[in-house]
Amino acid sequence: NELLNFLKATRADLRKAAADATLATLVSSSSSSSSDDDGADEATSTAINNEAAQRLTTLNAIQPLCRIASTLSPDHGSISALAALSVLSSHDLVGNQSIEDFLDAKGVGRMLEIALSSPPTPVSTAASVSALASDNKEEPSKVAEEWKVWRQQVNYACALLANATRTERGAIDFIGLSFPDEAVPSNLSRKTDEESKEEEKEADDDNVGASAYGKRETKPTATLLLSRFLNPSFIDTSSPAHDRAVASMSAKTGMDDLEEYDSDDDNNLDDESNDNELEPQKMDPMGEEYYDPYQHVAAVIMNIAQLDTGREFLLRLIYSSKKSSDNKKLDSIAEEKKDNNTQSTSHLQSLLPQLTSPNLHRRQGIAGTLKNCCFSRDSIWWLLNVVQMDKSLLLTLAGPEELSIDEKVGLDPDYWLLGPQKVREPDSLVRLYVTEALLLLLASGRRARETLRERRTYVIIKLADMVEENEEVSERMLECVQYLRRDEDGTEEGSSDKRAYEKYAKGLLESNAAKNKGLKALPMSTSCDAGEEEDYDNID
Repeated sequence: NELLNFLKATRADLRKAAADATLATLVSSSSSSSSDDDGADEATSTAINNEAAQRLTTLNAIQPLCRIASTLSPDHGSISALAALSVLSSHDLVGNQSIEDFLDAKGVGRMLEIALSSPPTPVSTAASVSALASDNKEEPSKVAEEWKVWRQQVNYACALLANATRTERGAIDFIGLSFPDEAVPSNLSRKTDEESKEEEKEADDDNVGASAYGKRETKPTATLLLSRFLNPSFIDTSSPAHDRAVASMSAKTGMDDLEEYDSDDDNNLDDESNDNELEPQKMDPMGEEYYDPYQHVAAVIMNIAQLDTGREFLLRLIYSSKKSSDNKKLDSIAEEKKDNNTQSTSHLQSLLPQLTSPNLHRRQGIAGTLKNCCFSRDSIWWLLNVVQMDKSLLLTLAGPEELSIDEKVGLDPDYWLLGPQKVREPDSLVRLYVTEALLLLLASGRRARETLRERRTYVIIKLADMVEENEEVSERMLECVQYLRRDEDGTEEGSSDKRAYEKYAKGLLESNAAKNKGLKALPMSTSCDAGEEEDYDNID
């Protein structure tokens, strides 16, 4: 009770001391476990940690911690408050209750303001500031320290948003505060005018922008957050953690090199290959490197993509034209969309390159986002033929194996051109999300299956399954193989491979008709034969 009173004190120094004490209560016991063979000390320290978390949750310490975190000043204890909130919201026992209290305290709006706060200097100068700081580590400049604090605050804020949006209420709250008006269903805002006025008054008392509360006058905050997530200028490329992450992706040894990079205790990659129950990780950024402040936005995107409104936002087409004028009328704009010079894209397409990011959190979040978008059955044709999502997914599973000539027939050269230098995704959770996304595409309908057969999806999945160590991922791959190799209803036995090859041959002939007038037919691939030696899983 005394600690709670200090958290609510009017004096800034008392609030800072209370926030520091709260964080020390939560994490000191977990970091002071004995290294002896006897595990008694370690068990005792964990119990103390759980007891402290339960006590703080019972006292409703979330609300005063949120207010301290909103000050955006490390002198007032904002860093310690954000760290304590991240520990509580990711706790196994009190995490769900902490998230409910966090949402009651309008924590989503507060964290959005921190995540979109202005950096100490223009972002174009971030690289030079980081380089100077790395050259002079003994006496870093004031600007470098400000950038360090800002990255740490944003990293915690995004981690808290990721934890909050794991619940349906948190995801809806995020959507209501950050999406454009047309993306927010009217039934999400159920508050009366009196309740809205009270929330606006509370926001003014806390010196927090009223736009994040009240009647939910939405702004395109999600678009701004995505733009920062995709902007590499915010990443401190001079950080040793960034160098380790890049080295881990380029190393052929795969998961063995990720141990040094991943400092999150909840995500032990050494044991992951033998863990058959892969689950999304709760974001507890305590102790991790914050060189990439917006890394946890990937988990936020994955969580909101579980809702129809979130998927619609990611899949909505954004039109841009090479010809632009301030005096255009609506009719001319509508006609211009049909013009060949008009280009269209979507937020989802801009996220695809993140599958090859050296940052593990980014890869996991975006892989989960792609999987969730595959639940939109009305968009399957667009995902396969316009976005070509299957290529991005299969590039993640492709490895350094040498392919035979028959296996290369009809296969995109990007899968095998790198040869031994091609590195398969080392993280099991990413591979699981990618495989489940392919499974959803295959289960969506016959046309989708025929398209994936024509693109020789089976070759990549077969090779990936041969070296897959995780049982759950291997089971999903086997389900994909069953969809790819089975014969469709009403077709003769063994027609799946033959039909896919004929479609590929026909398309190749049509595309090269002008250059290859004498080309009549392609030799039949031996992979179309139903021989037992070529079928590694005996599934037809």
